[in-house]
Amino acid sequence: MSHKNVIFWPAIKNEKLSGKYGGFDYFEYSKKTWEFWCDKNNCLFVEFSNPAESDLFRYRPNWQKSIFVFDELDRRGINYDQIALMDSTTMPKWDCPNFFDLTKNKFTAWRDSDGIDWITDSVEGYKSFFDNFELKTYNYFSSGLLVFNESHREFFESFKKLYLDNIDTFINLQDKTVRKGNEQTPLNYWAQMKNIDINLDLSHSFKLTHMQRNSWLSHNWQLNNDPTPFFIKYGNIWVFNGFPKDQRTQIMSQVWDAVKHLYERLGK
Repeated sequence: MSHKNVIFWPAIKNEKLSGKYGGFDYFEYSKKTWEFWCDKNNCLFVEFSNPAESDLFRYRPNWQKSIFVFDELDRRGINYDQIALMDSTTMPKWDCPNFFDLTKNKFTAWRDSDGIDWITDSVEGYKSFFDNFELKTYNYFSSGLLVFNESHREFFESFKKLYLDNIDTFINLQDKTVRKGNEQTPLNYWAQMKNIDINLDLSHSFKLTHMQRNSWLSHNWQLNNDPTPFFIKYGNIWVFNGFPKDQRTQIMSQVWDAVKHLYERLGK
């Protein structure tokens, strides 16, 4: 099998949380757009919907996507150049540039500055576990949009070992102490402690979030002939976080209905 760049798309359904998330129908809209983007850019779309571990309390989907990504690609016999881990809460615009060409073949991530209070609390909550390491929060990144390659296998394997060796501690921190996310902050700590050379130079247009805000959903009133909402016009990858989770399917469905003709016109 020839080597291609891979979109690794985690979409594990934890039915016990279906009510919290308003179901998982939103997966459909993310999948359609990423399949389109992969076809257009000659990339391989890899869906990760069958968990590597069935116990979704101890091995939560957010952890599984990070600690089993290389295992899953190996299991399927997939050869690759670069791997992009893209959450199922994302949708690439129909003409989103090929970001694989912009990574400099480095571990590439997008800064996460959308919820400073949340990030600060999470970093402080995990700090003692990581021996009071001083995390540079200005380099804090989202774990839902990452690009890496074979040279980073050892890093992810060590991160997996970290979790498996401390699984009960992490569960306690997640559920009773920190209560701010799952693997994202530990992954940030681990990357900085391991001195991973991270490319954080890509535009924020590749991670456009908080689309519930009027400033994104509105259009430029000075351009009366162009009512296109800001987030559609200026974003490359739309991230549907930052609002009540049970609204996600409705919002993603509305966005898809508004733009699907542009994908269909180009061949999807």
